[in-house]
Amino acid sequence: MKNRGEKGTFWIVATVFLLLISSCTSKKKMLSPMAHAADYEWMTAKMNGEVTVTSYPSPFAFSGSLRMHRDSLVWLSVSAFMGMESIRALITQDSVFMINRLNQTYLAEPISAVVQTMQAPSLQECQAMLLGNGTSDHVTIQFGPYLAKIQYSDIQWETPVEVPFKINKKYERIKL
Repeated sequence: MKNRGEKGTFWIVATVFLLLISSCTSKKKMLSPMAHAADYEWMTAKMNGEVTVTSYPSPFAFSGSLRMHRDSLVWLSVSAFMGMESIRALITQDSVFMINRLNQTYLAEPISAVVQTMQAPSLQECQAMLLGNGTSDHVTIQFGPYLAKIQYSDIQWETPVEVPFKINKKYERIKL
């Protein structure tokens, strides 16, 4: 009988000891992948999410990639239907270029025309909107009748990247 009581006491002491050790470990604060958003030079990320349009009852799902050079350019590639690229856009300090692969059209305009006509944000405002507040990899953007909820993955900072953008002859130019 004495042996059985010692085993019970041992397990109680061992359990209390393990609880004390586990509660005393330091808790490291996990940084968001977006923690570098305040002081980046280059950013590359994969994204997925959905866009809701006020005039359409259900949201559109999308995926794509985002590349940014601070205060210099934003490059977006968006796929909406079965992984096929639908839209590619390049926004620089002075111009906006966009290819709509679904309609085979492209837009090439000075950024001032786009800002005035569409009431779009400038390049710096666009970059700030895409980064959100830099504390989460989830971003929500409201732009006119569009509400986009974006989640980033595979975020890389400070790695210069190639920004491919080529307009084929088969595309028709549109003007704002």
